[in-house]
Amino acid sequence: MEHRRKTRNLSVAEYFLQIQKEYLIADFRRRVYFSPKDKSYWAKVCGYKETRINKIANRNKLNSIFNSENKMNELRAELFDHNGKPKWDFSPADIENYYSNGNEFCYQGEIYILDQVNIDGTLTLYSPDKEEYISVSKSEVSRIL
Repeated sequence: MEHRRKTRNLSVAEYFLQIQKEYLIADFRRRVYFSPKDKSYWAKVCGYKETRINKIANRNKLNSIFNSENKMNELRAELFDHNGKPKWDFSPADIENYYSNGNEFCYQGEIYILDQVNIDGTLTLYSPDKEEYISVSKSEVSRIL
């Protein structure tokens, strides 16, 4: 009988930290993706990861993103910038869903609706309150989730 090697040689502590990060990324995708099928998939992933996190936390009496606001803030700060934009590289599907026309973005504390992504990578946003269009770089805005 052939013995299979583990593909992830992580200690319980490393796994516990990693699965919490994976949960936050999956939750971000659940909120960003607009297809009901994709939302359902990412919700299932979140459910599985939440169960694993809670089992490990309860068994070992550990703080987790579900029972400690400090742990949640610590890991969010590691994964997201101060505007809530991910620090990791987006997949092509992430980009498509994050920057879809009609999505709402925050720019200088105001709500804008994405009208289009321009060839030069800037965004054309529309303000319903001001009834105006503006062009901004992607780094200046964050998606409202």
